[in-house]
Amino acid sequence: MNQKENVFKLFPNMGYWLMIFIPLIFAGFYVTYFSQLSLSLPRIMHIHFALMSCWVLMLIVQPLLIRYRKLSLHKSIGKASYLVVPLVILTTWMMMRYTYGNQLASLLGDIEASLTELTLEQGKTQIAVFISIAFVYLIWLIIFYSLAVIYRKNKSFHARFMIAASLTLIGPTVDRILFFLFGISTVIADLPVEVVGFLFIDILLLTLMIKDIRNNKSAIPFGVSLAIYFFLQVFHIYFTKNEAWGNFVYLLLH
Repeated sequence: MNQKENVFKLFPNMGYWLMIFIPLIFAGFYVTYFSQLSLSLPRIMHIHFALMSCWVLMLIVQPLLIRYRKLSLHKSIGKASYLVVPLVILTTWMMMRYTYGNQLASLLGDIEASLTELTLEQGKTQIAVFISIAFVYLIWLIIFYSLAVIYRKNKSFHARFMIAASLTLIGPTVDRILFFLFGISTVIADLPVEVVGFLFIDILLLTLMIKDIRNNKSAIPFGVSLAIYFFLQVFHIYFTKNEAWGNFVYLLLH
């Protein structure tokens, strides 16, 4: 398949489409962050949000710079992402540890006060189920950003893996909108609300892959991305509700 593409025509409207995330992020994080700004929130929360904001802005600006032939600035911002994205990953991990620690402390307090019938192991399993979605999206970000960097000289692959990386924003926004604003925690057949975001990602990647095939472009980037997304989606839904996963998360985050 022909992989040579005009770099200036690679998804020229992607930056405009990604602007949709700006109101979605505000809506998704209104309850847990924006409405709490008058309170004394942990510093790591503000640092993480600032870094995530930088990452989102980079995702929006980069394709626009390509569209308007600002290649030098595009490369400079791309190099800056070598610092920003690792810091996003680090602060995400720190937020996960903070959340896990709070929930574990609350569980231990409830057990000590006989406010719950859960054992420590059962409680750890429940907390691990709750936090596993953060693990999944973090792993996706690491994988797809790394692939985009590895293939930075192959513009066709690079652009497609960056699209896959940008889709990691869907879960943290859509999931929170459905849960915090509409009170939806499960959907059909008691599946977790996260499957809504999963389905959107899968349909989008499948559509883009089919389009590439029809246009005689390589199906590898979107095909690989879809396979990786689908594998971890299945893992999250069916393989995190057990004591082994609970103990694994405890070892990583405690």
